[in-house]
Amino acid sequence: MTILTAIDADPGCKEVIETAHELATGLDMELVITHVVPEESGKEEATAEIQEIVQSVIDDLDTVDLRIIPEQTHRDLPTGRTANNILQVAEELDPDYIVIGSRKRTGLGKILLGSVSKLVLANADTPVVTVEQIQDAEA
Repeated sequence: MTILTAIDADPGCKEVIETAHELATGLDMELVITHVVPEESGKEEATAEIQEIVQSVIDDLDTVDLRIIPEQTHRDLPTGRTANNILQVAEELDPDYIVIGSRKRTGLGKILLGSVSKLVLANADTPVVTVEQIQDAEA
């Protein structure tokens, strides 16, 4: 049994990690944390940054499966690139839950802009838990 969590490099994702970790611990499930990087060349730097953020919430990184994946573009798919990559990992893992962050949008932004969390929520075959991600949170 698995919980898949998708995070970005913003320190505001700590609430997402914390929620996913609490769910995984409480339900005795494996926790897989994934982060999509724009290019293969930025993978090492992103790995160090994400490890630091995750370790600030979860003391022991050995208790999670941390995956940094390069973004892939598929023109024939209906979702955005980052959302598509998250959905591909979900398809491979077949998790019991997906936990993602969601930033508050107001006014016209709710209508015009499709966020990653909305795309994952609309296209996932797995229950999705959204956690309000506080932008620019203090580290």
